[in-house]
Amino acid sequence: MDMNKMKEISQALADIAACGEYLTQLANSTRELLEEKAESDTQAAPKPVEVAQEEQPKKYTFAEVRKAFSAKSHEGYTEQVKALITQYGAEKLSAVKEEDYPAIMKDLEAIV
Repeated sequence: MDMNKMKEISQALADIAACGEYLTQLANSTRELLEEKAESDTQAAPKPVEVAQEEQPKKYTFAEVRKAFSAKSHEGYTEQVKALITQYGAEKLSAVKEEDYPAIMKDLEAIV
């Protein structure tokens, strides 16, 4: 290999090493600035007050209610299932009001 080529390669490697060192310094400086910024932001900003949100009852579809009632009936609780439907003023499950689905599902889970 030609001596001039060797010098060029050697200089290129030295330049690459210098760039690497510069990038490392730049990354470290940027990290320090970001940490300082984050620290000052947490000290300056008031902490948010957690507001308790009312838990919304789960919305059920008729298919979900029917599936749950069917499963409970197949577990041997047919009489209790029928009584629960009657308790909600209905003769059959399809007559239960949709707004009663969360409550009736909760009552269904209590049947054991």
